[in-house]
Amino acid sequence: MSDLRFGVEQEMQLKMKPELELWSALTPAEQCVLGVLFHKYAGQWFSSLLPSDVWAKEGLSGAEAKLAFATLQTKQWINSAYRSWGECSYYIPEYHLATLTVAYKGRVGCKVEPMISSVRRVMKEGKPHIAGELLHLLAWIQRQGLPVTAKGTIHKRNVQKLSTLTILSHVDFEQLEMTYDHMNLYSVHVVILLDLLLSLNLIEKTNEGFQIRKNQLQQWIKLPWSIMHREIFRVCMNRYGASSAEQQHFRYQLVLFTSGLHTWCRIRNGEGHARIEGWLHALAGWGFGEVGEIGDDENRELAYRWVIDPVELLNLGSDCVHKRDEKRSGRFYVQPDFEVMVPPDVSPEICWTLENYSERIIRDQMSIYRLTKERIEKAVANGVKGEVIANFLEAHGQGDVPEHVLAVLKDWARESENMLNSNSSLPLFLLEHSDIQDISKEMEMSSGWYYDPEASGFIQVTQLMQGMKSEEQDESNVVHNHEKTAWHKRKLNVPETWHREWRMYHLSTARQIAVQAIEWQVKLGIKKGDTTFVLIPHQVQGHEHWTLEGWCVLDSDELPSLTEWRTFAFEKDDSVRLILPDGV
Repeated sequence: MSDLRFGVEQEMQLKMKPELELWSALTPAEQCVLGVLFHKYAGQWFSSLLPSDVWAKEGLSGAEAKLAFATLQTKQWINSAYRSWGECSYYIPEYHLATLTVAYKGRVGCKVEPMISSVRRVMKEGKPHIAGELLHLLAWIQRQGLPVTAKGTIHKRNVQKLSTLTILSHVDFEQLEMTYDHMNLYSVHVVILLDLLLSLNLIEKTNEGFQIRKNQLQQWIKLPWSIMHREIFRVCMNRYGASSAEQQHFRYQLVLFTSGLHTWCRIRNGEGHARIEGWLHALAGWGFGEVGEIGDDENRELAYRWVIDPVELLNLGSDCVHKRDEKRSGRFYVQPDFEVMVPPDVSPEICWTLENYSERIIRDQMSIYRLTKERIEKAVANGVKGEVIANFLEAHGQGDVPEHVLAVLKDWARESENMLNSNSSLPLFLLEHSDIQDISKEMEMSSGWYYDPEASGFIQVTQLMQGMKSEEQDESNVVHNHEKTAWHKRKLNVPETWHREWRMYHLSTARQIAVQAIEWQVKLGIKKGDTTFVLIPHQVQGHEHWTLEGWCVLDSDELPSLTEWRTFAFEKDDSVRLILPDGV
């Protein structure tokens, strides 16, 4: 492993150290069961525990796997819920997936490899980040509205406007092969933009159309770009990537096992290559990274590099976020021709206000806006004074604002004010003084915090996890206690010596013990002279002279264990014992 790759993985593990320690505290059987389920399902729903032969190959009896599964529910590594049709299903919670990606890297296999060399060509450059596009779209919806027809669809002319309003294109996302309602009406990039706003709870759909949720928007625009990126990325991960376990594993590996910012990593070819390429192109469209190509035409492989720090995207780098965002917001440049040059470090709150005084001309790393009479008139109609606009430009501009620009803006505002006799309240895009908070306080909260659009403010991740646990803890404890009670009753129905000690039995009694092990799905210990065998029995053949088929555990002190299918002929001098799961 290269020093670079080792350093990145060490940093990631340090960020997740508390939860990795919780994972390390699980019993070997619990780690084994969790690893198998994570490998097979990732964050998908599943309806039941896997068959006993799967666990036998891991060196676990069915009873051990079942008990470990129950304790994993109690410890909230696995949650359950009733689906709409009444079936109880299970899933590994999203907040564990990053940790388990690191913990089970060896079991799952990794498709992401850091590389030092350069790429043959850049296939797709990253576009300016999606958070800025969402602000631009919100400002447009606030000005123009977004009504729907009687059928609940957006008017065709507005669909066309939305399609050209953004720097995004259907080409960015067509490889995702998404299916959705009204595919003949909406381009995929329009659907994703609106779905993002709905998922972030920034707009809602009513019978009249799409409307902005004002309280949530006020909270949103006060966030730094880094937290916006993180919340948008979470939605993208959960809603637009392929749902298969393999693709979920890849998406998390791409964040966790790359070499950090602006460094290429190689994507190993394999199953699901087309879907992987589609996901990488989508990330570039959202502005998270860039897609490259290595190798020749016959041995073509993909490469990828992040242009937004991946450590921030899964809430693993809150200290980095704090250090970067505690810096003072950048400033824009007001030009003599009324154009405004906006660098990428200008805060969302300032960009939002600027959207309402000017028209966006170019969106790039350096965006260009133009102050216009029409936008100034609309701002004044919403109750903004000309002095407020002038003060805003002077407060957040770099250097002096050209005098003739200020003079013309004041004239436009004065003309509009003379035509209005309105004392309307402050418009949506301006923050009332009582709502303005010290950004440093918000960033103190960012360590371990995330934006929750359903709440008034922020919820701490640990509190969220505790809340989720409290809702399901009782049910999980019932499952676990039921398992222990069931085992207590089972043991009452057999002689205690069968599972307490090694003993030699008559062949018929030994056969009965073997059958009991199969019924209970527990391990069976057999001593032949000085050699002890641990079996996961499958079936008994014969009666008077009987044989036992099953998996022999070759390294019974380790999990997952190597197992081998064997047939045992039981003899009268052999000792036997039921091996029950720990804790029962």
